[in-house]
Amino acid sequence: MRTCNNHPHWHNQPLRLTEEEKQNPFLVFKEFFECFHLNDVRDQLWDWLVEVVSSPNSISSEPLERSNHFYLYEKMEALIEACYVMKNRQPPPLQTEDDTPVVPI
Repeated sequence: MRTCNNHPHWHNQPLRLTEEEKQNPFLVFKEFFECFHLNDVRDQLWDWLVEVVSSPNSISSEPLERSNHFYLYEKMEALIEACYVMKNRQPPPLQTEDDTPVVPI
């Protein structure tokens, strides 16, 4: 699924989240970390960065472009780590009898 869209109504808006996930973003953290271990994510991000920066057909031929990729990598890693910490600190969301999450008001 492509998540880049230039429609003005969708600028700076979540494109991949379901309505339920928009109401309770902790569901996204929970699912992500059920699928991936933190160290595996770090390894994969590093592999992507190495491929982008050092491959023969790299999209990063200029030093500033390479620097921008490293900066994004560092920020993405910090973001994922913050999500991991929040997910582990956050008590599980309340649920109804049919396992539907209840979003506090």
